[in-house]
Parts: sequence; C-alpha cells; structure tokens
Amino acid sequence: MFHHSVVQRYHIEVPFTHRLLPRARKSSLFSKMIFAKVCLALALLIGADAYSSGAPESACKDMIPRHPVEAQTRPAPYKITTSTKIVKAGTPMEVTLSGNSPSDTIRGIMLQARGSDDKPVGTFTVSPNNPLARLMKCDNKDDTITHKKHDAKEDKQTATFTWTPPATLNDVVKFRATIALNGAVFWVGVESAPVKVSA
Repeated sequence: MFHHSVVQRYHIEVPFTHRLLPRARKSSLFSKMIFAKVCLALALLIGADAYSSGAPESACKDMIPRHPVEAQTRPAPYKITTSTKIVKAGTPMEVTLSGNSPSDTIRGIMLQARGSDDKPVGTFTVSPNNPLARLMKCDNKDDTITHKKHDAKEDKQTATFTWTPPATLNDVVKFRATIALNGAVFWVGVESAPVKVSA
C-alpha cells in the first residue's frame, strides 16, 4: 500500500513539474526581454540629450562622441562635398555636409580638415546666427566645427561651411566628420574626396 501511494504521487508530481518548467522558462525569457527593452529605452533617452551642446574635447582626436551607444556600422547616409578639389593656400573654400534623403537630417556634427599627419588643419568660419553649428578649438582656434544646442525643427539635411587653409600649407587634406541623426544614431569617419592645397 505504501509503495503504491508513492508511485501514485510520483506519477502526479512529475507531469505537474513538467508543466511548470515551460512556464518558468517563458516567464524568465519575458523578464529578460522587458529588461532589455527598458535598458534600450534608457540608452535612447540618455543618448538623445548626450552632448546636445556640442562634442566634448575628449573627442578631438578620434572624433567619437561619448554617447552611451556605439556608432553605426552600416554605410552612412551622408556625404561631404567640396567646392573645389584644388585650392590655393590661404584661399577660402566651401564644405558641404548633406543627407541622402530628406529624412537623413543632421542633429549633431563634428567636422575637421585633416592633413597628411592626420591632425586638424586650417580654420572654419561659422556665423554666430547659425542655428546648428558653432566653432570649437581642438589643436588650434576654430579648427573644428561642432553642433550647438537646438530644437529638432532646426535639424538640416544640408549644412555648408567655409574653410580656409593656412597661408603656407602645401598638402592634401580630407574633410572628416562625425554626423548624428540623433543622440542614439550616429556615424563616425565620414570623409570627403581629397583636396590638394598648394602654397
């Protein structure tokens, strides 16, 4: 009689346990999914306001914004074009950043001209009334452009700036930018075609 009751209990409890395990696993998986979504939402919330008034000085060399998310690895939907491919030293030229489509707007920016030594060179000019951008010093005064705090309605698909090479420069430069669609979506290392500067 004792053995029979044990067997009965065994047959009752085992199916019950098997019914619980899938539920426990589903509950655990659901909890992990909720946790991941909460973390993503927090990252997006923090990222949306990350350095909204411009790039930090710590980004001067690698041009990587200190956002709580990684840079995009897919091709950037932005390009950098220049008003000329050959320019005389000391002569101003225009540099344009543009999105491939109307939805590819510019929220954040860090732009430099890099010489053959891979250091910022030359100076930019930005109007104080520009709603998107301001000047910044990395190695030298006004050698970098970054964004300023602004409303989303002032995001631009295209932004044009004036750059002037040093009067004695004889080098090939490329314009390099970090461009952010928003605080959580950005690309690092967007480059122009080479520009020859002759003294």
